[in-house]
Amino acid sequence: MPTDARLNKLKRVAAQRQAGLTVVIEDVFDPHNVGAITRSCDAFGIQEINIIFDTHPEFDPKEVGKNSSTATNKWLNYRVHHGSVKALRTLKAEGWHIVAAALDPNAESIFGADLSQPKLALLLGNEKDGLSAQALRSADHLVTIPMRGIAQSMNVSVTAALFLYEVTRQRLQHGAEAYAADEAAQQKTLDYFLEMHRHLNRRNKVQRQKRANKRLSQ
Repeated sequence: MPTDARLNKLKRVAAQRQAGLTVVIEDVFDPHNVGAITRSCDAFGIQEINIIFDTHPEFDPKEVGKNSSTATNKWLNYRVHHGSVKALRTLKAEGWHIVAAALDPNAESIFGADLSQPKLALLLGNEKDGLSAQALRSADHLVTIPMRGIAQSMNVSVTAALFLYEVTRQRLQHGAEAYAADEAAQQKTLDYFLEMHRHLNRRNKVQRQKRANKRLSQ
């Protein structure tokens, strides 16, 4: 069992997770960017991330990007999808309002966009090509961050952080209680945290024992 201090921290984090907010990552091929996005998701209270593998090789988001995520990736849930069309169709059937971060002439500026929907999925594309054509067609809303420099875009993890900040700001303006996780969701998250705590403790013990055995054999 975790210490009282650790348990209280896990309870506090579970209680502060936002309801009805997720990130959808389409074909991001650098695991370190996924790790950095994970870190922002944890900071802004997002528990579940959707990852779409369509044209790029699949990887385990819990085992990559450790440095860029500072191990926050271990504490989040992931839904892995194979194929953008199927993934976005599933999310829309679940009632998610899909907001695509897009470099598109028809995209609305983030400074004027309404991002206060009760079930909002932020859709992000890969580092080179951005979102696929089918992803852009499937989105309910195209939103962009106006750029004033030579570069047309920012790193995908920076884009994610700025969007999550703006979504959270708007939600706070409308009243944070409307977007708070209910007791059942909080308990589900806490149960997952406790399960992960036990798993990490067991793994750390095995690793410490291996290191000790290696030192003794030298």
